[in-house]
Amino acid sequence: MPTVDPALPRRAYSIDETIKVSGFPRNRIYALISEGKLKTFCHGRRRYVSARALDACIALLEAETEHGETA
Repeated sequence: MPTVDPALPRRAYSIDETIKVSGFPRNRIYALISEGKLKTFCHGRRRYVSARALDACIALLEAETEHGETA
């Protein structure tokens, strides 16, 4: 089985990994998903968040904060 170079950046995260790397609590991650602010995809039975989708979600939350909206 090929090994993954640990120096390569992650491109997708499980929901648990998304919680760890984002610092958001589990219920907030699921709220962002249901609000359509955090895009996910499935592979088999598992749900993942791409690094790009997480970055876009954080940028959206930052923009909302800058415009005086609450998240």
